[in-house]
Formats: sequence, C-alpha cells, structure tokens
Amino acid sequence: MAVRHYLIGTAGHVDHGKTQLIRALSGIETDRLKEEKQRGISIELGFAHMTLPSGREVGIVDVPGHERFVRQMLAGASGMDVVLLVIAADEGIMPQTQEHIDILTLLGIPRGIVVLNKADLVDQDWLELMEEEVREGLKETAFGNAKICRVSSLTGEGIEVLRQSIDELLSDVEGKKAFGPVRMPLDRVFSIQGFGTVVTGTLHSGTVELGQELAIEPSHIFAKVRSIQVYNNKASSAGAGQRVAVNLAGVDVSEVERGSVLVSAKAFKVGKILDLKVTNLPSAEKPLIQRQRVRFHLGTTEILGRLHLLDQEELAPGKEGFAQILLERGVLAAPGDRFVLRFYSPPHTIAGGKVLGVADFKEKRFKENVLAQMRIKDEGDPLDLLEREMDEPRSRADLANRLHVNEQELKESLESLVELKRVEVWLEDDNPLYWGTVAAMEWRSKLIDVVKKHEETNPLRGGISREELKTRLGLNWTHRHWQTILELGSVRGFYRVIGSKVQTIEGVVIPPNIRKNLDALRKRWDSNKLMPPDLSTTAEECGIRKTEGLEYAQYLCEIKEWVHIEQFYFNHNDLKQAEDSLIEYLSTHNDVGVADVRELWGVSRKYAVPLLEYFDNQKITRRIGDKRKLY
Repeated sequence: MAVRHYLIGTAGHVDHGKTQLIRALSGIETDRLKEEKQRGISIELGFAHMTLPSGREVGIVDVPGHERFVRQMLAGASGMDVVLLVIAADEGIMPQTQEHIDILTLLGIPRGIVVLNKADLVDQDWLELMEEEVREGLKETAFGNAKICRVSSLTGEGIEVLRQSIDELLSDVEGKKAFGPVRMPLDRVFSIQGFGTVVTGTLHSGTVELGQELAIEPSHIFAKVRSIQVYNNKASSAGAGQRVAVNLAGVDVSEVERGSVLVSAKAFKVGKILDLKVTNLPSAEKPLIQRQRVRFHLGTTEILGRLHLLDQEELAPGKEGFAQILLERGVLAAPGDRFVLRFYSPPHTIAGGKVLGVADFKEKRFKENVLAQMRIKDEGDPLDLLEREMDEPRSRADLANRLHVNEQELKESLESLVELKRVEVWLEDDNPLYWGTVAAMEWRSKLIDVVKKHEETNPLRGGISREELKTRLGLNWTHRHWQTILELGSVRGFYRVIGSKVQTIEGVVIPPNIRKNLDALRKRWDSNKLMPPDLSTTAEECGIRKTEGLEYAQYLCEIKEWVHIEQFYFNHNDLKQAEDSLIEYLSTHNDVGVADVRELWGVSRKYAVPLLEYFDNQKITRRIGDKRKLY
C-alpha cells in the first residue's frame, strides 16, 4: 500500500502565536528571515514537519497572519488537508482571523481544529468565556463544528492533546494522488552555489523522481531533476502531499518566477481566460460587477484580471454565479482548482470559488448554450466530463493523465460510454483509442469537406495528399498517429485512401470542359504512337493553358494511361505493344541494338534510347555494351 502524505497549516491573526505553536508541535523554528525574527511576525511561508502518534508523517505550513502578507497566506493554504485556526485566548477573533476564515472557506479546506492559544495568559473563567465567544463567532463559518483545543505554546499545555486530535482528524483524510501528472506550485526559488537552481513547494499530485524531465509553467521551460530533498533529507523521489525541494538542471534561477508551477509536460492547460463558478462572500460590502478589476489567486500565483459575468448583471454578496476571468498573463489551471478574488485596491478578500476549465475565448453573456456547458462542468457528470476530453482519439493512459485519475478508475466509465454509443473505439498497434462519437463525426465531416473542396478545385490531382490534408486540418498529431487514424477511417468506409492521396467515397468528378481537353490530348498521342509530341506546345493547341499542361499529364499518369519516361509521356498501350514486339524480336535474335529498335518501332534515336533504358529498368532487358538481351 502506498504511503500517504499529509499537510497541515496554520491560520489566524498576526501575533496569535502560530509560529510558536508549530515550534511546540514539531520542535522546528519556521521563522527563517532575519526580518521575521526581529519583528516577531511571519512574513514568508515557514515549513516544518512532525511524526504523529499513529506514525503519520505530516508537513506543516506556517502562514503569515499580518494583513500585508495575505498573498503568502493564500500560497500556503493551497493544498492543506487540515487547518489549525489559531486564536489567542487573551484577544479572541480579530479582523485578520475573519479574513483567513473567509479564504479557507473559499478554498474549500475541508477540515480544521480551532486552537485557543496562549491559555497561560488568562485564568480558567476567562478561558471558558472566550471558548464560548469563539464558538458563537464561528457558528456560521466552515469552523462551526470544529473541535476547540486549549493550548499554551509556551508551557506545552494541551500540545499532546492537539497532536492526538490532528491524528484523529487525518484518519478520515484521503491521501493525495501519488499517481498521475506531477503538479507542484512553487513558493520559493533560489540558487545554491555549486548546485544551481532550487525550487520548493508542496507536491499536489504525482511523484517527482531523479532524472525526470519536467516543465515550468506558464513559462514553458523544461528542466531535469538533479536532486530532491524531502523535509531537509535527500531522497530519490517525493510523493504528493510532501514538502519538496528540487534542484533543477538546465534552467537559471532568473527564468523561474515565484508563482510558477513545476509539472509533467503537456499534462495541464495554460491560458489567460478561465471559466469559473464564483461565490461572493456574504460579508462583502458590495456586489461584484461586470469587468471589475480583481486580484486572482490560484495556488502560489497572483495575477490581475477582469471579471466577465455570464449569468447575472452583478453578483450580490452571498450569491454565486458563472463567470470568466480575463487575466493579464497566462496561468496553469485545472478543473476543480479553488481560487480567491481580492479587491484590486486596497487589497482585501471579496470572493472565490472553483475553476471549471481553461477557455479558448471570451464567451457571450446570458447565452443558454454557454450556461448549459458551465453547469455540466460545475456539476461534474463524470461521463460528460470524460466525453469532453475525448475530442480526439486518446488512450486510456492519456485520459487518466488529463483527468488526474488512475486508469482503473476510468475503465467502468469508458465501458458505459461505449455501450451508450457515445464513444468510438479505434486501435493503434492493438491499443484501444477512445474518441467521443460527436467529436469524431464532426472531425470526419470537416475532413470530408476539405477533401471535397480540394477535389472540386483541383479535379485532376486525384485527391489531396495526406500531408496537405493534415496541415489543412491543423493537426499536431505525430506522423504515425495521423497515418494510423487516417487509414483506419478509410477501412471503415468514411473516405478513400489511395496511395498518398485521400479522396471522397464518391471519387473525383471531372468537369465536362476538362474531359474535353483530356480527350483532345489523348487523340494527339494516339496519332503519334511512340513519338509523342511536346507536352507544353500540344496542350496549348488543345486549348489548355501552358501552366496547366503538366497537371493534365500527371493525371493521365496517375490513372495509368500514360507513363513518364525522361522528358516524354508515352501512352501505356503503345508501351505495351513496344514491349511485346521487343520480346518477340529477342526470341529469334541473340541481342538488339538502338538501330534495330528504331527500325522495329519506327522511331528516331531521340525516342529509342529512353525507351530501351525504360525496359532495362523494368527488367525486360539488360544492357551488355551497346546491345540488349532479355533479362
């Protein structure tokens, strides 16, 4: 059974003892900056780890409590399994406590413990009164039913009870996904002399391994894992849920911005427009309005953007709706990610919600078809979501990677879609590829339309070449994947693949005027037999533009009426008669020379030499000096 990794974090008002609490729990000092130690507050994220009574290894994130450092708090809260909401017993709930509660609620942090800290500073009566006040103050929040633990970080009172409470709460937590693509939002980037670039973060999914090539998004920079540290110890790999430091080769520290994400290449989408389900906080003073400028927080990223409301004129406090965020730069995101919106200036938390997906374009407002798609994304019908990913033929492994699940989880859903005829199954080297039926039909319709138009515009070309068709369809598939799907479509009877060309099932229809020109060319060639005329001149005499003569000749070659030999085009039937007469001649003669065939075929040397060389290549004859014998 895979080892599960967990992450707990603190939240609460400045100077309520979050850092001291972590030191009491783990024995690790998380204030790492000189300025933090001097001022006695956390400015950056601090990290620690500990072993719980059950033996569980957990990482701990110490987030800043000061209002000026909420950005860092948001970065730390991302990915937490359990939150310790720290409230000083001598002060109670303070303004920053409330903002942290709002943020945790919007981020969907599922479990928490309220820690009534600094119990040593107040008497028992005050402590009882404060616990009652805190319980009342949290009644309508995500911490309404949370356990309250009284502790003193200074004396150690209640610390063991708190450890046990954390352990019990984590017993119901499902470990993060060690399978699937790597995804690690970066909260620190720095350089170590002799080692190079180091990035740190909490691994949300996947497993990081030595030598692995990963991408840094949204910059789309590739780097190789040189070394790994987990909780300050060297490791050969790191699993989801762990705090990880990764030494990267092939990238300079100046190229990696804080807020970037270390991921498996091509596993996640990056975009500047995201589809959202937005919730305006009940405590918000104003509604959210169309095109409102906001600070968008996702993981360790903060980007400015404008809100594009899709189903309401404005979003009142306490209400939710569908929207898009139009960001000033690209961000990596996946369906289900939680985000927070903060007011542009002065910054304070106003809303948040769930990412529904990365969008290709800005949608029109109040359109029912758009809102229907938003509802599908939001409600998450597993079959609908899976079908959306099958916009092209994909393997089960690819689908699992895109949906961030393991392959076994997909098996039943794929079988249901096949049974419902909502998916087509294609084979590539005996491996099944799954293609949404609607998407496949639309793709074929587009392909056939491209082929048909090409046939109408260029009737003499016998169809469109495979590579030109791929370019017209705008595909970035590998050559092998394209050829496999194309040929399978031909086998299934959707179109015809003949050699290097693709045709419609009906085939190319030659217009009457072109048929007339072809007949004129044929007559001229029939009358000249094995001494064909000049193509360019004869084509013009037959009413064909000089630039089009070659296309006519290539068409006649493709349909096997003509054969191209050096600069000449010979009628196939005439060549066959010449071949038969040559074989008959050699059956009664030891060899044949140029002069002999000139007389045999009634042609000049200009035609006799290339014809003899053609028959040599066809292995009808072989040349010995100036003579030919049967092969």
